[in-house]
Amino acid sequence: MRVNGEHARARASGERSRIVSRRGFLAATGAGAAVSMTGCLGGGGGGGESVKIGGVYLLSGLAEALGSGSEASAEVAVDAINEDGGIMDQDVQLQIRDHGDDPQSQIRSLVQEWGADVMIGLTSSGVTLSSGPTIEQLGVPFTLTDIGTPYATEFDTETYGDYHESDDGKAAQVPNLFRANSNTSHMTYSLAKYAHEEMDVSRVANMGPNYAYGQQCWEYFKAYSEGLGADYEYVASEFPELGASDMTPQINSVLDADPELVFTSFWAGDTVTFVNQAVEQGLFEQVDDVFDTIGADPNNFQALGDTMPDGYHFSAWYYPSAYDNEYNQAFVDRFRETFADDSSTLEYPPFTGGSTWSAVQIYRDAIEAAGSTNPDDIISQMEGYTFEEDPRGPVTIDAESHQANAPTVIGETSHDVDVPYEGASLANTQTYTVERSTASDLLEGSGLPPGM
Repeated sequence: MRVNGEHARARASGERSRIVSRRGFLAATGAGAAVSMTGCLGGGGGGGESVKIGGVYLLSGLAEALGSGSEASAEVAVDAINEDGGIMDQDVQLQIRDHGDDPQSQIRSLVQEWGADVMIGLTSSGVTLSSGPTIEQLGVPFTLTDIGTPYATEFDTETYGDYHESDDGKAAQVPNLFRANSNTSHMTYSLAKYAHEEMDVSRVANMGPNYAYGQQCWEYFKAYSEGLGADYEYVASEFPELGASDMTPQINSVLDADPELVFTSFWAGDTVTFVNQAVEQGLFEQVDDVFDTIGADPNNFQALGDTMPDGYHFSAWYYPSAYDNEYNQAFVDRFRETFADDSSTLEYPPFTGGSTWSAVQIYRDAIEAAGSTNPDDIISQMEGYTFEEDPRGPVTIDAESHQANAPTVIGETSHDVDVPYEGASLANTQTYTVERSTASDLLEGSGLPPGM
């Protein structure tokens, strides 16, 4: 539903803006076309004639598919809202920008120059943590849709230290920052629980990207496994560089350690590289199972095609086939209809789709309940709010941590699932949730915050 020329020019300039009015939307869909605009500038902050949602994602490089998938999900959500009357009878505008070399400048510009009332993003945990002071200073609500690090929603600075004030701090929550997706703490709890309760393995190895996300995933998995009572021998741990083109030395090192389970934390292009090269080295044939934290993304499975082996446990914050409810079906149907004729976007929601769709819808509900776009009023409405129409099932935003209690998904890779692309999908999916009290008990002594 995008005008390809406009989209290409906007991508080249590093920003995209979208407004679809009720009248324009109905006229466009009636004519079999879509409305897309770039470079819109205006007021916002409650003083304009529209509600403005700004977004910052990685739209190039290793994470391009991830950021673009979030952008596409936000566009579908905005279209749905405008078709249904907008927010407070005002049209909604959406402008998405690439992180670029200076993501904090992009965030400031969207709020201070373009006039964003609320914000969504980001794609990098490091960018999120370093941008915390900027986000707090700007004051507008900012909802994370793609971020793993638990630190971003950990509020207990007395126990874990303040990330923004000390080198070893692990609590970085700011008062106007929220998160709609699950996080690394929750994700690794789910995988540790599954391994402990559903598998009979004792030798575990790790592979993950060599930066904070990969390292945190491994530390959390070990901590939760110990808390659950698992008695594993950790036989190897390898961290290829982020975006590495050759992972075979690390794969062979892991194979030499003879593990039964290989835990991985690859995502986006790294998942594709790892699977391709692990298949070539025979890893999947020599181990009982391979886990991946957020590798279960339709974009990855399409890129892998027939290469992805069946029967291995990949997980995600959201997967389109994992939820049997009317709200998920409506989101999937709308997404597929929107991008059916767009070769630049896969015709199936990404693993960030559920959280991005919901973040936009929650803003709609909060602004309408507040009766304004005043930041403090929106924040007040969001704290403790339960979004009943979430594709993942009802989701509540914790009033203190601002973390949504969204489930995580674990499933078996399979080529027998009906999907609108050539490649594997997830079968036999299971969803997991966890309370802060349970996570805190299991992590006791590790020094790792629950972040929820």
